[in-house]
Amino acid sequence: MWPIDTLTPIQDAQIEAFFQRWLAVSCATTPIETQQVEQTIQRSYALMGKRQPEILFFSGPLEAQAYLQERRIDQLLNQWGVPLLTLPLAKQLSHQVRSQLRAELLVEISERLKVAELATLSQNLSLITWTPLAELFAWNTQHVEEDTAPWGGWSPSLWDQLWQQQQTEWRQAIQSQPGGDLLVHVGETLWQWGEPVGQALEDAVIHPFRQQPEVQAWEQGMQQMLTTMGLVGMGWQALTQTSEVLHPALLDYCIEVLECDHEPEAWTQLRSLSTHCGLILPFEQMCVVFDRPIQCHADPEGRFHYEGGAALQFADGYRSYQFHGVQIPERYGTVHPHVWKADWLIHEQNAELRRVLIQGIGYDRLCQELQAEALNTWREYTLLRISPAIDVEPIYLLKMTCPSTGYIHATRVPPSIQSAREAIRWVNWDTDPEEFAQES
Repeated sequence: MWPIDTLTPIQDAQIEAFFQRWLAVSCATTPIETQQVEQTIQRSYALMGKRQPEILFFSGPLEAQAYLQERRIDQLLNQWGVPLLTLPLAKQLSHQVRSQLRAELLVEISERLKVAELATLSQNLSLITWTPLAELFAWNTQHVEEDTAPWGGWSPSLWDQLWQQQQTEWRQAIQSQPGGDLLVHVGETLWQWGEPVGQALEDAVIHPFRQQPEVQAWEQGMQQMLTTMGLVGMGWQALTQTSEVLHPALLDYCIEVLECDHEPEAWTQLRSLSTHCGLILPFEQMCVVFDRPIQCHADPEGRFHYEGGAALQFADGYRSYQFHGVQIPERYGTVHPHVWKADWLIHEQNAELRRVLIQGIGYDRLCQELQAEALNTWREYTLLRISPAIDVEPIYLLKMTCPSTGYIHATRVPPSIQSAREAIRWVNWDTDPEEFAQES
């Protein structure tokens, strides 16, 4: 039976339903049930062989900010312990499922299930939620009192725990290779022979190993994380989106539809963490939980997007205005793009926001409201130039006026174009308009 290399028609037909199921999970706005969340987290920690953590609930980023502003970050992290950078449950299940499918089929299912869009949505939600906290962590870390160590009193122990956590993952990777168990056993035996041999091993093997670029990159990443909490701020959903860990939607489909063998308890807990617990960030001694937003809107590409209101809103009053994944100020976000004004572009200093305004307003309205200059005309087509510097490079437009309806449509063309006829040729993939007219 294994590995599976093709889908039956019935299995194939169910992919879209699983995408819709997990899209609903990603955009869910129903408040979490705290008792159910507590039970799920406690069982999950027990299944991972860890002691029961304290659980800290927040209704949104503003409430979390208020909580952290009243406490010293270094002391808080000492109490919480190190973050769990990967969940063993996810890695275990992913390894089991991968071993039962052809790699090509797994890629095909992932693409048709739109896992990339689902992962983007989860990561964006986590980033939006945690960014205010990451900024607060960064500020507090940079303002540690002078009588503390350079990294603060918490950093040496946390750094050691993070290093040990990564060494455990490297050990597992070594053991998965032919002869890996023997290599790990020899290393452990050498350490047991005593400090002199252990130090020799440190000097001859471990120290050179830590000089390798990929290991140094990991250490630098960890240092940056501990300094700004930027990586930790992504939440577990983002941290588990690695090449080794399959998205829960993909695991769900493979387990339920393809009937892949798996560890039932591990899947029960991981699925519950994904569907019932909102946004979580697990530490060794603490698990931070955010309630679901009360409003959540996204476009088909998994980017937060809403016109005329907040794309994301939490019960504590936090709002995020987004236009196809770009954060925009409230002054733009509360107004529908249909009534955005073209002259806002003249006063907007941020280049990214200008691009959003251009996209929302559209070139049709821009050429009318900004009194674009006509450079050349050919039949019902006009080459226009918008004089105000509202983008990185000058805006040249090919305007077409429908003779029967009077409807105006404008398309942007490169600023190097000199005539309306040349612009038509560029729009039609280098086909001359006379030839295009004959073919039509």
